[in-house]
Amino acid sequence: MSWTQRALRHFRSAVIALALAHAPLECVEAAERLAERLSERLGAPVQRAISGNLWSLIDRDCEDALTRVPYRFGSLSQAVEWETLKLQSRLQVDLDSPHPPLFRDGHIHIGALMQLWHRLALETEEVLAAQGIDTTLDVGPWGGFNFALQPDGYTRKKFARLTLGVASLPSLPLQDNGGPFFEAFLPRYRSELLAAGLSIPDEWGYHHPKRDARGRLLELSCIYYFPGHTYERRNFVKIRVSREFETVEEIALRDFLVLLERLHYTADWQLYRESTQNVDARFDIQDFISLSHLVEGVYHRTDTEEALLNEIKGAFFDGTIREPGVLDRYRNSILRARWIEHLYWAIAETALGVKKYQRPVMLGRELFPEIPPRLLIPVRRHLQAYHQEVGSRRPA
Repeated sequence: MSWTQRALRHFRSAVIALALAHAPLECVEAAERLAERLSERLGAPVQRAISGNLWSLIDRDCEDALTRVPYRFGSLSQAVEWETLKLQSRLQVDLDSPHPPLFRDGHIHIGALMQLWHRLALETEEVLAAQGIDTTLDVGPWGGFNFALQPDGYTRKKFARLTLGVASLPSLPLQDNGGPFFEAFLPRYRSELLAAGLSIPDEWGYHHPKRDARGRLLELSCIYYFPGHTYERRNFVKIRVSREFETVEEIALRDFLVLLERLHYTADWQLYRESTQNVDARFDIQDFISLSHLVEGVYHRTDTEEALLNEIKGAFFDGTIREPGVLDRYRNSILRARWIEHLYWAIAETALGVKKYQRPVMLGRELFPEIPPRLLIPVRRHLQAYHQEVGSRRPA
């Protein structure tokens, strides 16, 4: 079975499972027809790169059948749209477009890196399938490149701390010391980086295991720390694998919502300043800036916030953010602009349909463990467009 056939089979089973669990019998039959129609329209075999919007092939029929069925603060139609969007992403990977060299004087071309990630993920899927492990892998950056990129697509700083996120089906085997995915992926990744000019010894370690209430391992990170890495100056290559989520956006969005809620409900900022090391406060700001990029399809910054964003990006690039006075000034500016508050309520309205101050909202409690499709859809569409744009950047 090819990777495209696996993606189609998973889409079909996911849509029908949604209908069986949440819809009356007539809606189950409608979901089966929708899945069959989409499979027929795509044809067999499916081409590697597929153009157009798959959702537009079935949206009218799906909305007629499923819009009135409630699901996760929205409708079952939105849940099927989310499954269609995931399928389109899996079928739309373009592995043939030429890219500039991966490295240039130690700086990395993001488009070339993401193309490499996708190619290795598909190769790994095939290796796992040959072992009887049926899964789909969704790969991408953990954060955003919104303050890391030059106009030509190369990073402003040398290759360091670029985390590859890997999402998978829950059936992917994962063990404390790695497992089949890492055994298949790591040697290939190291070989490709070496061919591009970056030598990484086989000295990876497994860190940050995440487990569910029953102790089942849900997530694991594999990290190589470069010589000179410190807590203050982080310098590493990281592969973060999850079988809790099927898309990278869900991994990063979960992290961002936890950070955003913590910052939003910080009642005593003076105590925060006194009890938080400067390096931790700096990484809070860095993660807020980087991960807020995920929801740019949901929230449009004010002029004040946009100007502040550009100032902070420059401070990270030239290193002045390390100075305590500069760090405090930007943290105070973020608070005065109410940027955190504005963003929090924009997400609450998109995900839950709750407008500002209608009622108290705890995003973590209400959006986890399953993030509503009505939030995931605009996040995924925005990031697809953004990654396509940055991937197309070329040196003059």
